[in-house]
Amino acid sequence: MKIFLIIFFLFLNSAHADQKDIRLNQLFDELFLSSSNIKTNIILADIWNIWYIAEDEETQMIFDKGNQFMDSGDFDSAIKLFSETIELSPDFAEAWNKRATVYFLQGELEKSIADIDKTLELEPQHFGALDGLAEIYLIKNNLLGAAEIYKRILEIIPSSKKSQDRLKLINDSIV
Repeated sequence: MKIFLIIFFLFLNSAHADQKDIRLNQLFDELFLSSSNIKTNIILADIWNIWYIAEDEETQMIFDKGNQFMDSGDFDSAIKLFSETIELSPDFAEAWNKRATVYFLQGELEKSIADIDKTLELEPQHFGALDGLAEIYLIKNNLLGAAEIYKRILEIIPSSKKSQDRLKLINDSIV
């Protein structure tokens, strides 16, 4: 009976994950307090794993296939499947983020920004979307915008060496 209850609760906790998963609050608290690179990377991976889980099996299958197309460089098919995922689950932040990533890879920066904005509306602490937005601002030579985004990332991940270094470079080049 004990094993059944453990399996039941594990399944219950992972069945409806994404950005609404209750485990994220604790993970973000731990991330904020972490000063160990190893621990930070483990927490980041745990958060990504939660974000990658859709609300239902059909959405998950389409989302996973979109990731496969993205990974293989078939960006048009990836966008089609991420768009389908968004239609099925408009509150699935990671589908918006993945489509934003593909738009970025295609050089469609304004479309990428629009999807990043939606990602952040659904998951304001989405450090991946924030990092993508900072990269776009750097490409557009919007150093002040990029600096603001790196500050936001540091509010979530104070130990982010990349964000610290980029912010320092931007501040040094502005002054």
